[in-house]
Amino acid sequence: MYEREKREVLENSLYEILYAQKMIQSERVDEYLYYLELMGEKCRNGMTNDEIDAVTKRAENAASKRVRYGTNS
Repeated sequence: MYEREKREVLENSLYEILYAQKMIQSERVDEYLYYLELMGEKCRNGMTNDEIDAVTKRAENAASKRVRYGTNS
């Protein structure tokens, strides 16, 4: 991956994180969930079923973990 592509990936990731934080802080969770549905559909269009299943499983595993904010335990 070229340096320009890496920077674009990082920029897009940072945007998504900051956008999520602002939407949640503004209590616009329903709008944000709708946005995530649209973006998820956009991503699925270029993926195989096996890839989608693998990513879904990783997300489910990550979401099942309980972490306290501000601690390492």
